[in-house]
Amino acid sequence: MRILASLPPELRHASVHAADERGLASATEGFRVILTRLHGGQVFLATGAYRIYPWVVRNRSRIGRFVPNLPRPPIS
Repeated sequence: MRILASLPPELRHASVHAADERGLASATEGFRVILTRLHGGQVFLATGAYRIYPWVVRNRSRIGRFVPNLPRPPIS
């Protein structure tokens, strides 16, 4: 969590961020890192479908209508 806290506030939500043993990754590479940890994520990695991240970002307001508004998990 310290890594995200070091990002300027205006950049925290501008892109997806993920950290692994190699360090902090953002945007498409960050999405790839997240998929490596998810059950079934290997399918998206093998097909290269993780590269849709830029499209998702450009269309997030439309896509957001289909995502349930659930409470955020606690940050530890």
